[in-house]
Amino acid sequence: MRRVGATVVAAVLASALAVPAAAGPGEDVLRPGEQLAPGQALLAAGGGHVLVVQPDGALGLYAVTGDVTDAIVRWSSGRGVAGATLVADASGDVRLVAPDGAVLWSTGTVGSGGALRLRDDGEVVVEAADGTAVWGSGTALAPSVLVGPGRIAGDVVLSSPDGRHLLHVDPDSGVQLRGPDGTVRWAPPAGDGAEADPAVALELRADGNLVAVDADGDPVWRSRTAGRGAVSLLLQDDGNLVLLGADGAPVWDAGRPIGPSGLDATGALAGEASLGSPSGHLGVRVTAGALVATWDGAPIWSSSTVGGVTARVQEDGDLVLLDAAGAAVWRSGTAGRPGARLVVEESAVLLVAPNGEVLWQVAVPEALVPTGVQPTDCDDVDGPVAAGDVVRTRSGIVVHPCLAEALDAMVAAARADGIELHGGGWRSPEQQVALRRAHCGPSDADVYDKPASACRPSTARPGSSRHERGLAVDLTSGGRSLTAGSAAYAWLVEHAGAYGLENLPGEPWHWSVDGS
Repeated sequence: MRRVGATVVAAVLASALAVPAAAGPGEDVLRPGEQLAPGQALLAAGGGHVLVVQPDGALGLYAVTGDVTDAIVRWSSGRGVAGATLVADASGDVRLVAPDGAVLWSTGTVGSGGALRLRDDGEVVVEAADGTAVWGSGTALAPSVLVGPGRIAGDVVLSSPDGRHLLHVDPDSGVQLRGPDGTVRWAPPAGDGAEADPAVALELRADGNLVAVDADGDPVWRSRTAGRGAVSLLLQDDGNLVLLGADGAPVWDAGRPIGPSGLDATGALAGEASLGSPSGHLGVRVTAGALVATWDGAPIWSSSTVGGVTARVQEDGDLVLLDAAGAAVWRSGTAGRPGARLVVEESAVLLVAPNGEVLWQVAVPEALVPTGVQPTDCDDVDGPVAAGDVVRTRSGIVVHPCLAEALDAMVAAARADGIELHGGGWRSPEQQVALRRAHCGPSDADVYDKPASACRPSTARPGSSRHERGLAVDLTSGGRSLTAGSAAYAWLVEHAGAYGLENLPGEPWHWSVDGS
């Protein structure tokens, strides 16, 4: 799910909730013959979701957590036309109509006689007169809590509030807790028998015990929490599955939380706390007196120390492991770089300077990292690549693997000639869209249709940027974007071609594999 800018959300949603809609202020249904004008909205009965006709004419579904500046985009009808209205006609079709009468989007439910309803779970449906859903947006959020006595089986699932983790029953493998990338992060431990049957259901029983049962109803695993007051099962945003008592205190947990992905000078890593990559595969924690990096729980690196209890990034940029008396038992040796931050990415643990330079790192063995097969020749990269398919160079710039070695060599050669180069490389599709909104305009037409040359500064359309492919870098020197009269630019003009990079005319800072 994508978060949107606070000012955009506040302006759109606050006005939508304040202006009465033709459906009635605060209503969750648009009946045949009613319409929503720009800025008007449907509000789910529980207040957690809003369906609004945006100023740019698109229809947007937002999840709201209580503050409209922190809304999450759940669904959109696509590009709109300013001034469009949402109309429910007598036949049951719901259409987004431009001022000139053109239909921009439709539910395609002519003849149903239905009404458009926004449900509490975030699903937008067209309901026929008998309550049957004849169209749905597919945006329903599963509950994150199971109140006992209760049972997870068949189509009953739990989802973390942010939707990134799912507890469900797989038809072949049984009960599984899956993480953001679909990896199984927890399942009821198998019984003693080598041929134990899979768990087809997970039951929270009235006595507070969480029990996995097989197809015959026989227990194959228990949490052994009977009599301890457990009343609900919660799947948290960190991916941990937790049994809670009536007072909200944990009684049991699966022990697989994903920690935050960063640590700066204001924080510390100690006790049960951990850091984790977004997928949860890579983790960092202090255990048995050492600072340890793990992949799916198995150590891949250790400080090989004893007595360490707390890890900190000091204000001088040194990562240190301290004993109970506050004495350092291990350090990264990076003092003198204030503002450094420890970051856990999908394929490496990095200590990164404010300018992006990597000061220290632990790389995950290549064989462990799940990734698509990427071309080794940059000429064969023909589209945007995912976060798991790019690498961070020694100079701190994230690019496609095909460009990394040449870019590092160029940065090193420039440094030898007295030129310091840094910069930014790969961008996610979401980042490219955000840049287009900032540089080209706020509407979908601005983002997807406007020529790059009409933006200030020029910014490629989503899907066509060399940054999205990891094949371009926007270079800086001395903390500033390069200018045509700078020594760094002059050096690049003379030498960058030898490393496979060309300049985009008119943008001294932008260098890519083909000059685009």
